[in-house]
Amino acid sequence: MGIFGGQNRVKSQSATTTLIAEGCTINGKLNVANQLQIDGNVEGQIEVKSQVKISVSGNVLGEIITERLIINGGFEGIGRATYIEILSCGRVSGTLYSDNLSIEAGGKFMGVTHPSDNVAEPDIHDKLSSLDIEDLETEEDQVVLINSDS
Repeated sequence: MGIFGGQNRVKSQSATTTLIAEGCTINGKLNVANQLQIDGNVEGQIEVKSQVKISVSGNVLGEIITERLIINGGFEGIGRATYIEILSCGRVSGTLYSDNLSIEAGGKFMGVTHPSDNVAEPDIHDKLSSLDIEDLETEEDQVVLINSDS
């Protein structure tokens, strides 16, 4: 029997991770059923059911909607997730909607946070082009966290 016949076939796993490799650039809208790991560059809207991980070499410009967002690379835009983790090499600039935000030592966040129940449908292009921390009215509206162990 050949290698493609019989009962030795491998079935597709439902818990697979989609990988955007280092050196790869994608522009547009991505919908992923399970998990996404970004080692390359993505510009646009990303919707993932389970988890998005931006690795050290990864960069995202746009909007991410997922259950768990793990950032160890660069992210600029709007993040919406139940859990958001900014790891030691993570750099985030923008607006985050989550009730569970953690930032490791060395991780950097410049932007605004909101509870996840205040999530409104944004126009991503308007939000990104008008994002200016200096325009916020009060100090309570501004959140700038920079954590580094030098």
